[in-house]
Amino acid sequence: MRVAFIGRFQPLHLGHVKVLEWLSERYDDVVVVIGSADKGITRDNPFTVGERIEMFLRTFDKRFVLCAVPDTNGGSSLWGAYVRHWCPRFEVAFSNNGYVRAALRYAGVDVREHPLFDREILSGKHIREMIALGDQKWRELVPRSVSDLIDEVDGVRRIRDLYEEVRFI
Repeated sequence: MRVAFIGRFQPLHLGHVKVLEWLSERYDDVVVVIGSADKGITRDNPFTVGERIEMFLRTFDKRFVLCAVPDTNGGSSLWGAYVRHWCPRFEVAFSNNGYVRAALRYAGVDVREHPLFDREILSGKHIREMIALGDQKWRELVPRSVSDLIDEVDGVRRIRDLYEEVRFI
């Protein structure tokens, strides 16, 4: 059975890696749906879709099917249709995000929750905040390939700049 795992992956972290391992043990194929594909260089979405795809390519020996889905920018009832349009077919989607589950269910998709692994520290928001505050322990929460890529694209400075910009608005 082919399943989909949906996230923004801002950045790809060890919690995502554990979910993908969990899914790979149970299902034949996993489609990774990279949401908010049209967003990048913002506080909540500091990495471009190309950079997020690169994180996957550098991290996994097993090649997952990757697809990128833009936001609807207001038409939330359309997002499930966007996923069906922009991605290969799958039978079941996995997400713990309430909006994603509701939008996909509205589109008739069977959506299930996956286990959360160390959720209190393994969250993109937490990791972005650690980077913005200069806490180097963020590097322990992402694969080495991801921290290397973040360094290559000057992502630490980018995140610090984006967080500083919000403080002055």
